[in-house]
Amino acid sequence: MVERKGYKQTEIGIIPEDWGLVEIGNYINVNTGSKNTQDKIDGGHYPFYVRSQNVENIDTYSFDCEAVLTAGDGVGTGKIFHHINGKFEVHQRVYIMNGFGERLDGKYFFYYFSNNFYNRIMQMTAKSSVDSVRKEMITEMQITIPSLPEQTAIATVLSDMDEYILSLERLIAKKKAIKQGTMQNLLTGKIRLKGFKGEWVERKLGEIAEIKDGTHQTPKYTNDGIPFYSVENVTNNDFKNTKSISVEEHKTLTKSYKIEMGDILMTRIGSIGVCKLVDWSVEASFYVSLALLKFKKGYLSEFFTHYSNTNVFIEEIEAHSLQHAIPKKINLGNISHVKVFFPNSEKEQTTIATILSDMDTEIEALQAKLSKAKLVKQGAMQELLTGKIRLNISQTQSIEKPQKQTNVHFKRSVWAAEIADRLCNEPTFGHVKMEKLLFLTENLCEIDIGSNYHRDAAGPYDNRAIRSIDSQLKKQNWFEVVRQDKGYRYIPLVKRGGHKDYFNKYYSDILPVFDKVINTLRNWDTERCEIVATLYSAWKDLTNTTQQYTDDDIINEVLNNWHESKKRIPKERWQKALDWMRKNDFTPIKI
Repeated sequence: MVERKGYKQTEIGIIPEDWGLVEIGNYINVNTGSKNTQDKIDGGHYPFYVRSQNVENIDTYSFDCEAVLTAGDGVGTGKIFHHINGKFEVHQRVYIMNGFGERLDGKYFFYYFSNNFYNRIMQMTAKSSVDSVRKEMITEMQITIPSLPEQTAIATVLSDMDEYILSLERLIAKKKAIKQGTMQNLLTGKIRLKGFKGEWVERKLGEIAEIKDGTHQTPKYTNDGIPFYSVENVTNNDFKNTKSISVEEHKTLTKSYKIEMGDILMTRIGSIGVCKLVDWSVEASFYVSLALLKFKKGYLSEFFTHYSNTNVFIEEIEAHSLQHAIPKKINLGNISHVKVFFPNSEKEQTTIATILSDMDTEIEALQAKLSKAKLVKQGAMQELLTGKIRLNISQTQSIEKPQKQTNVHFKRSVWAAEIADRLCNEPTFGHVKMEKLLFLTENLCEIDIGSNYHRDAAGPYDNRAIRSIDSQLKKQNWFEVVRQDKGYRYIPLVKRGGHKDYFNKYYSDILPVFDKVINTLRNWDTERCEIVATLYSAWKDLTNTTQQYTDDDIINEVLNNWHESKKRIPKERWQKALDWMRKNDFTPIKI
């Protein structure tokens, strides 16, 4: 029975009276691909080839044509969806839904479809799992649709939420990368904090900590009593969902020792060497899969907790493990022989641990914000896509954020068009060099064009941004990326130069710096550009930490914390490039 005024009962639930109920097949095209189309990809006709097993991982931000994809068979059947722009080919086990027009907004359909499609398919098949999705299951499925302006408004709100979630994910990834680099340097003494000069010492764990074993017995669990910890508690960092044993059994299993604040629980069977710093005190028991470390005076468990995440420690633990054991394990005696590296000064241990803990706290706060944002979005989808909450269309159409995001992406294509316009005739200029020039000009000119670079074999790289740029350049008829014998080149189209007015409008105030970068690197080969861009990125990451660093630290970051391919370039060449960068003011800091 409908309880709210302005709503009506339909076959799929209560919806607003002014919403329609239609079959998908009457509004869009639903097709699958063909079985043998890989040759089109190899021949360069399509950017990528989508199979059912990789629908989940394709790039959804790079192309122009609009469609929605789902896996019809195999991995992720009926569960995986993407709203995608682009020219692409799909396998016969992947469904492509396109042909959106004046009656159905593609992004609205994507959100509606991904929100409840799987549950609807389950109702049709009446199975415990979905083996395959037939075309008619999709075409005959009924969906509710409001007016086109309201569809667009709903899609806009949900897209804003997705943009916010994506920005948090990118920020978290960046913070983690910075923390990882900081950790590898501070915890191994490669970089020393200001004011500390004392020696570091190498010790065996058995020399600096008392190591206790857990029980080999299988206890009888109770609903309430003494906590009984397992590997899962440590690896999942979840000590709320613990099993319990009786007080009497605890005494027989553990000889009544107490887990105290500052102790370390370390996994030693399965995932070995994972450590949890205990920040509470409790009478508890634990299984043989864990070891309890109680550190002696002068050696801080807080420092060791961070140290246990370094490559040095992980390699040391692996070296002392029982190599052929299944599952992997390390004996208590072997743990005691694992070597660790400590500053002699407790103050330096504390300072390092505090810096890294503060970074962890910041990342955890961002992760909590991300989790909340995802919950909010999920709730908004349930409310908006069923009409339980209605939007004021005039207000949503004036929301600033979508306009701002579109503007940023367009500005990015204008920026790239100017680079291509100046360099497209240079024999050294191609797709990879464009990426390095985008990175360097963006950073040296101190502009924000929405890029999110990550560490890659060829240097700092943003695959989504470069594909989006290529798409926009072609859409504007400015340039097209064409594969030639020696790679991909930017070929001028009929409207080349059409970006000039926009470029002058947006970027006239930073033109001198832009000119300097382009003119300096005009004749450089791609590898030389890669070296400078990579050093700049590593250098910039180090400046975002509180630590002191040297040229050796910057080069070490490149050679050991980036990509194996960087080691093909001699260290002397990296140093020579750093010297050049300082001399020519190509640095992330003002010298």
